Amino acid sequence: MTVILGVLGVVLSVLIGFIGPGGPVEVLFQPYEYLVITGGIGFTVLISQPVPVLKALPRAFVEAVKGTGVSKPMFNDLLGLMAIIFDTMRREGVLGIEGDISNPHQSARFNRYPKASHNHHLMETLTSALRLYVDGVANAFDLDKLLDSEIETHHEEALLPSTAVKTMADSFPAMGIVAAVLGIIITMQFLDGPPTEIGHHVAAALVGTMLGIFLSYGFVGPIATKMEHGVRENTALLKCVRAGLVSFAGGAPPAVALEFARKTIPSCFRPTSEQLEEIIKEAKKK
Repeated sequence: MTVILGVLGVVLSVLIGFIGPGGPVEVLFQPYEYLVITGGIGFTVLISQPVPVLKALPRAFVEAVKGTGVSKPMFNDLLGLMAIIFDTMRREGVLGIEGDISNPHQSARFNRYPKASHNHHLMETLTSALRLYVDGVANAFDLDKLLDSEIETHHEEALLPSTAVKTMADSFPAMGIVAAVLGIIITMQFLDGPPTEIGHHVAAALVGTMLGIFLSYGFVGPIATKMEHGVRENTALLKCVRAGLVSFAGGAPPAVALEFARKTIPSCFRPTSEQLEEIIKEAKKK
């Protein structure tokens, strides 16, 4: 919602600033300038980016506009899910959750926390690490190294679309100059015409420069930054899993392990210590 509001604000601010002093709005509509800039940038991305990144771009753009869905309730759900998992393992042993991690989508425990359990990548990370621990093939140190590598790989891969969009943003002003230069070349053919005709062609050429800068700093660059924030939010979920699971596997009591997990949560999403106690109490009731 904020992205849509921001886009409307940018467009209206620029249009009002141009039309208010008497600027003719029709001069901004130069389809061939638009074609040079957007077509040139689009095919440049096609040249520079591998197919997996191209496929990931639409999804990353939609997520940037709609939001990642990461929220304080999701982190609370994640802490509650880890609380019930750790409590079950402490009371029943590691085999107490074997059925849950084998089929998390059908698990009653997992489905009590839908905001976390419906996040596919989050659950894949959690259950795969738990499976190694339950099978006895990984200790706390191994889990720490494993999850660190997985989070780093995921983070780098998730940043590829935003990096591609940032490259696009950097290219827009240059492609705007290309469109403007082409317009000036065309203008040179009308130097013997009346001043109004020359002025019209010069104005049309300058629209290319304006458009390139406008799209770069008004839309594409901010969208790339929004994508980066989304990646960090998703990575924070995985860091929370890593901190809690590694601490518990190292022998810490469930409450202590969950406090380690809580500390990794960004401050805007982090529950207080009192709220964490309530989350643990609710998990024990179920």
